[in-house]
Amino acid sequence: MELIQPSETLELVHEHGNWQISQDIGFSPVQLVAASAAACSTYVFEKLLDERGIPYELDKVLFDYQLGVYYPNPIAKIDVQFFMKANDRVREEIESVFYQISEHCPVIQTLHPRVKVNASILFV
Repeated sequence: MELIQPSETLELVHEHGNWQISQDIGFSPVQLVAASAAACSTYVFEKLLDERGIPYELDKVLFDYQLGVYYPNPIAKIDVQFFMKANDRVREEIESVFYQISEHCPVIQTLHPRVKVNASILFV
């Protein structure tokens, strides 16, 4: 991976288009950390469900984060919400798999233990 600085903004080089990384334009590094935790959680959740043959439809994933109150204000909390469609008879199985996300997600495992990752499922 490569970072370049063609202007005042850093860019993460990617074959399908560079990502701008800045406090003001594009994604901030902190947003990328939160997005990485949410994306990894999603990949892991879907993989675990698929491996077990549990039918579902992932409608969307929303996430948000909060910074700590004291300098240097690291991320204190990441909230991830999975909006899913599933038959009533498999929802309990989905919830069982849901609780296994953290132990299989390398991004969450990489975060400092003080960073709380709160995930939830909303069946739609």
